[in-house]
Amino acid sequence: MAECLISAVDVHYEGEAIFSKVHETETVSGWFECSPFRVDLLDLKESVPTRIQKPGGTPDEAWLRHLEESLSLSWIVVDPARKRAANFSTRRPVSVQRHWLTGDVQVQYVTVVAGGPPGSAAEHVQCTATVTCGGKEGGGLHVREVSFQVEDMEGKSLSGKDSLAILGEAMESGERKKAKRASEGKERFEEYEARKRERRERKQRAERALDLLCIVVGVTAFVGFWSFILFR
Repeated sequence: MAECLISAVDVHYEGEAIFSKVHETETVSGWFECSPFRVDLLDLKESVPTRIQKPGGTPDEAWLRHLEESLSLSWIVVDPARKRAANFSTRRPVSVQRHWLTGDVQVQYVTVVAGGPPGSAAEHVQCTATVTCGGKEGGGLHVREVSFQVEDMEGKSLSGKDSLAILGEAMESGERKKAKRASEGKERFEEYEARKRERRERKQRAERALDLLCIVVGVTAFVGFWSFILFR
């Protein structure tokens, strides 16, 4: 088992690097194995200035669309023990939007890989890299967050132990293949989101059917009890 995972990360804007970092994550402690897996490359109060600047008068929708087309991310995870590596980032973002509270721009890159047993919530998992940028109006954007985590189909963050196994298997099997088109990663993500919605709807239908069954059983028992009391 790997004693650490190495993340080699590069963020580019219009082909020019605006953020680069190599980060090592230990993988042998009990805290790592039991806690939700998450890699953060910047501290809470840390930020990195960039040359990205929103032109005055640009509609926000057009600005976000420009960032979607111009920002790219490479997140290579390296297992030095097995001498394996893979890029767990889509070439282009699958989502660029404003954070509802802070107003910062959140850019997400999602890669879907095989996970646990068929039919389980972790049958397929999403590896999500998030780049958060913020700044004052008229000023340059600052990179405030660069993070990576692994979630199952119900949106639950996987533990370090489970994430390590899944990432290791993806690297070993060579499942991570380079997309042929820039939009291919987003298309795969949209297909995955559709499967998640179908799974959620099936679960809700099953829960409603179970609730109805419980009501029917309860009413039947109630009627039977009072029938026994009144007509014995």
